Amino acid sequence: MKKTKTKRVLYLRIFSSFLATYLVLMIGFSVFLISQQKKVEEMELRTYALQVNNNVENILKDYMDNNNQITDISKVKREFAANLPLYTLEGTEMAVFTGDYQLLFNTNDYWRISYTEYKDGNKYYTGYGLLNPKDWFSDKEIKELEGYLLAAPKVEKAGDLSGYSVDIKGFWVDNEMIIPDKVTVNALYAQTLDEKGNVISSSGTQTDDIVYLSNYKNSAGLPHFEYGTILPEQNGNPNDEKQNELRQMVTNQEKLKDALPQLMGAKIFSQRMNLLNYRYYWPQPYQSTIYAKDDQGSYSHFWMVVGRDVNLWEQCFPTLAFIWISCLLTFIIAALILSRQTYKTYKKREDLERQRKEVTNALAHDLKTPLSIISGYAQNLHENIHTEKREHYVAHIQSNIDRMDKIIRQMLGLSRLESDSLEVKFDKVSLKEMCNEVIIRYKQVCDEKSITTCLEGDAVVMADRSLIGRVIDNFFINAIDHMPEGGKICIGISDNTLEVYNSGSHILKEKIEEIWLPFKKGDISRSNTKGTGLGLAISRSILELHKFPYGAKNSEDGVIFWFKFK
Repeated sequence: MKKTKTKRVLYLRIFSSFLATYLVLMIGFSVFLISQQKKVEEMELRTYALQVNNNVENILKDYMDNNNQITDISKVKREFAANLPLYTLEGTEMAVFTGDYQLLFNTNDYWRISYTEYKDGNKYYTGYGLLNPKDWFSDKEIKELEGYLLAAPKVEKAGDLSGYSVDIKGFWVDNEMIIPDKVTVNALYAQTLDEKGNVISSSGTQTDDIVYLSNYKNSAGLPHFEYGTILPEQNGNPNDEKQNELRQMVTNQEKLKDALPQLMGAKIFSQRMNLLNYRYYWPQPYQSTIYAKDDQGSYSHFWMVVGRDVNLWEQCFPTLAFIWISCLLTFIIAALILSRQTYKTYKKREDLERQRKEVTNALAHDLKTPLSIISGYAQNLHENIHTEKREHYVAHIQSNIDRMDKIIRQMLGLSRLESDSLEVKFDKVSLKEMCNEVIIRYKQVCDEKSITTCLEGDAVVMADRSLIGRVIDNFFINAIDHMPEGGKICIGISDNTLEVYNSGSHILKEKIEEIWLPFKKGDISRSNTKGTGLGLAISRSILELHKFPYGAKNSEDGVIFWFKFK
């Protein structure tokens, strides 16, 4: 329960820290990105407005006399109508004023019409005009006509319906405005398609089955033309509430006059409509030149104004969504990895602390017994009790001192093995030769306990001779200490593995990992000696220094200790 609570608290703290860091970074990044996007939008609008201004200048100068007066205002307006697609990019509204702030032309939601204005021999000259459908047709008729204009039926093969041709049969021109007589709708069918299935060419028969009439009577003597076409993809801006507000702003004379005193160079005025919506307004003088008046005022021959609404959220949302989601996933993965590693470190520190306490307690216990014996014998010697046993007391004192010395030396050796200062000298070592030396070393002990030994196989490994010899020695002593009389010890070397088998009882499964820790024994009942419990811990450290995998397992009638040397 305590471990679960600790794990939960640790995970919660790390995830909370990562979440707070994530939110701070993402909010900061979002603010930075939006501010940069605002600058980009202003720069793009500035570039676009200069392009529009240059276009307006080119049109005006072709129809101006020496006094900077327009010679044919009707043609100027039609020229502006011809360039309407340029003026309405991305929902932009534009207006042109005369020097005395009279509106000359502005963008709108009218339909753009192309027609043959005149011909010279075999050469035809196209003219453009604007048609305001609300002046001539009902809302229902306008909706129907827009449906034909914007129709995009799915075309699968030649002969399929590809759209409609919406034409004007007879119309009058009033400056740039078109006054229709009747509008006809004819179906178009696909003739040829490209490899991707896109329509290359279409054709249809002029049946004029669908007709819309304006009922206009020409009483003003306006010029009449026979045929014109409504351009469906090049109409003006939509007629919604926000677009109308923007349109009214750019056509407002008073706003232009109020902006002129602040017009220094190429200044763009911006207004925040809500959190991330901005409305831009930029007036520019003709030929970017402002003249000073005698009464300290200023003027220009013409004024051009552009306006645009920019939704920074729509511009930044795809990038922000990608960054927020990808960074969130990254932070979650990082927090999860860090939490797991931190919890593993915490558990490892807990285990090390527990092992330290256990080692300290075990060491204290192992040293307490010989110290008590030494203390008792020393007291007897001091009080001259049983003086005839003096040599016996001294021998026992020396034996227990030797036992304590052995424990301390092994502890120091283990500490040295676990430190970074130990230098391992690798050399070619014959395992069979070393195993023979160990068997010969303990032959007398084996004979006393009627233990049978055997050795099979051989291998030469790169290792520190003295350290690997100590491992084999510890494995062999452990086998002797944990088997009954008349048992068997067999060392096998094969498949890059050295195994030391001893007959006898098994190691408990829950103890099989602990036996490699200091002062840990698999089963006290298995042991026939009073070992220090440090031999396998020392062997573990030596094998880890060599990066040799190791372990212990129960066999059918005994126990096997092993390590792999490749």
